[in-house]
Amino acid sequence: MLFLAGCASGDAADPADPDALPEQSVWSTYSVGTGTYNDLAAIANTLTGEEGLQVRLMTSDTGIGRLAPLVNGTADYARAGDEYYYAFEGDYEYANEQWGPQDVSLVWAPLGYYGLLVRADSGIDSFEDLEGTKFPDLTANTSINNKMEGFLNYGGLTGDDVEKVPISYAEQLDALEAGQIDSLYQNVVGSNIEELASTTDVKWLTFDDQDPDRYETWDELMPMVNVGEVTDAPGVEEGESAQVLEYTIPITTMGDRDPEEVYRLVKTIVENYEHYEDTTPDTPQFSLDAVLKEPLVVPFHAGTVRFFEERGVWTEELEEKNNALIERGERMREAWPNVVESSSEEELAGDWAAWKADDLGNERTGDES
Repeated sequence: MLFLAGCASGDAADPADPDALPEQSVWSTYSVGTGTYNDLAAIANTLTGEEGLQVRLMTSDTGIGRLAPLVNGTADYARAGDEYYYAFEGDYEYANEQWGPQDVSLVWAPLGYYGLLVRADSGIDSFEDLEGTKFPDLTANTSINNKMEGFLNYGGLTGDDVEKVPISYAEQLDALEAGQIDSLYQNVVGSNIEELASTTDVKWLTFDDQDPDRYETWDELMPMVNVGEVTDAPGVEEGESAQVLEYTIPITTMGDRDPEEVYRLVKTIVENYEHYEDTTPDTPQFSLDAVLKEPLVVPFHAGTVRFFEERGVWTEELEEKNNALIERGERMREAWPNVVESSSEEELAGDWAAWKADDLGNERTGDES
C-alpha cells in the first residue's frame, strides 16, 4: 500500500537548482501506526511544507517487503529493520540466487528503544517466566525473530521452551488483547502502544542483570544493539525505568545513489529539525547530536559522510571503520557469483557462510584479529 505522507503546500523545488531536492521521493517503511512510520510521516510532511519535496511512504509488515522496493528501484530510500544488514551481508532470506549481498548504505541513523511487552496481570515478570507462554513468531521478519531468540536466551530459554504463534508484526496488539499471544515486540513509544496502554495495564520486561553469560548469543543474533534505559513510555510507571534494546532503524539507500542528493537530503533533515522535533516521542532522536555516527555493520553513504565531515563529527577512526565496511561489501558482491555457480540451491547459504568465515574473518570493523 502507498500512503501519501504530504502534499505540496507550495511550488516544488526547481530541478535546475543544484541545491534543490528532487520534486518527489518514495520511502518504504513499517506499517501505519508504528512509531517508525509516524516519525517518517512527520519528517515527510515537514519536507513537503518547507522544501516542496513530496514524499510518498510505502508500507510493509515484512523485511523483504520494506527492502525489495529499495533494491528494485521502486523506492528511493527505506527505513528498514535489520533486513538492511542481512541484505548487505547476503544472509538468511537474502542468501539465494535472487538476492545475495546488496550495496546498501546508511543515510541517517536515529536511535530508538524496543522491547518485549506483556500484560501487567500476566504473571510474566522476567524473561525466565516466558517458559511455556504463547510467544510471537513474526512472519517474514528474521530481524525481530532473532531478537526474540536473544530475549529467550537471556532468560536461559530457547525457542523450544515456548509455544510459537505465527503472526504478523501489525497483528500483535490485537492478539495480545485477545489472549492469542502473551507478549509482543514493539517500539516502546509507538502510538499503537499508547492506545493499548490506555485500556490495558502493560509492562516491559527489563534487562537488569549485566552478567555477560546472559548475552553470549547476542553478537551473532543482533550485533547492532545495545541495552538502553527508558523512563517515559507507556507501561513504565512514573519514577521507574526499564532496560530495553537500543538500536537504530536507519534511513537507508543504495550505495550508487547520487551523493549530492543524499547530502542535500541529510542537510535538509537537519536544517528543518525545529519543525518536526516534538512531533513524536522519537523525532528528537533525528537531531545531529543524537543520531548514530559509528558505522557498526553497514557503511554510511558518501553523501552522509560529507555532511558529517562538514559538521566536524567525523573522525579518522570512523573513516577507517566505514572504509573497512565498504571494502567488505565490495569483496562480498564480487565473490557472490562464484559461490552461487559452485553451490547447489540447498547448499548455497551454508557455502556462503563458509566463504565469509574463511575469506573475511573479523574484517567488519577493520579488526583482522
